Amino acid sequence: MSKLVCKKCVLDSEIPGIQINEATGFCHFCETYTPLSSQEKNEYLARIEELFEQYGGKGNYDVIYALSGGKDSSYTLYKLKKDYPFLKVLAVQFDNGFTSKNAIMNAKKMCKITGCDYFQLTMEKEILYDAFRKAAESYDAFPRFAKYRASDICNICITIIKQKLIEQAILQKAPFIVFAFTAGQSPNPIINLSVNFIQWSRSLFEKQLQKIGIEDKDEIFLLKKEVLENIGENVPSILHPLCLWDYSEDKVLETLLEIGWELPGINDSNSTNCTLNSFACYNHLEKYGFHPYAFDIAGLVRSGEMSREEGLEKINPELSQPLIEEAARKLKLKVKKSQKILVKI
Repeated sequence: MSKLVCKKCVLDSEIPGIQINEATGFCHFCETYTPLSSQEKNEYLARIEELFEQYGGKGNYDVIYALSGGKDSSYTLYKLKKDYPFLKVLAVQFDNGFTSKNAIMNAKKMCKITGCDYFQLTMEKEILYDAFRKAAESYDAFPRFAKYRASDICNICITIIKQKLIEQAILQKAPFIVFAFTAGQSPNPIINLSVNFIQWSRSLFEKQLQKIGIEDKDEIFLLKKEVLENIGENVPSILHPLCLWDYSEDKVLETLLEIGWELPGINDSNSTNCTLNSFACYNHLEKYGFHPYAFDIAGLVRSGEMSREEGLEKINPELSQPLIEEAARKLKLKVKKSQKILVKI
């Protein structure tokens, strides 16, 4: 049977678990998708404002913010502080050893523009490189829903960020953690965490680390147990305001460039902050046969935030060979161009 591509989004029948209805030409996600109405979005935004007013001002910070220095996180921080200037925000940027110099410069600049405090989360590069190397060499270390949303390397990186942001929120008694996820990446604008859920997610990540050969006894990547034990009533909620705002990649870039954010100069169609991304995409494509951004991009197309043509271009680009080779060198892996496999150096 020949490959079928959804007529509405970018998913195709060769991606495991994707079914295309031959009669309609739509994948099962598009057939069942119902976007949030304008009224529902406004109701969520009103609820978020109520939460800010109700719980703000009680901790050292109101918001622990995930700032990559890329376009979406920079724009979301700018609009967040423009709409809610009273918020006290600690912006946390994780330097994963592949964060571009421009991304660090942009993150610091955005904090200065918005009046937010900046904190750079750093770890020993060799420890991070070892984790990314093991993730690259692993297979099926993550469950299907995670594997379909990001590469194995990105799943490690993203989960470290989430663990450490929750840790910071507890330590700073901050009631909210904010991410710059679009409607395609997160359909849920408000996520109320519980102690049990935080414990479960920590335990799950610990098992995933062990599965790829990492025993994180020093809790470098994991939320520290001591912090979790002293959580008390300081259980944060996660907010995704960007999924409620009108989103256009062109508009986001136009706004940022006007206020002094600079283009990163990274030859990667899916990242404006990380030089590891091309290699992570390459690794995922080689192992699983589909682009790790396919589901997120399909979500953006489905929600009307990106055209189908743009989406197809995003998941069918020529990956940057120089970025792939540079990342492989740092991870002590070698890309065999002829056979397209990874081997240890």
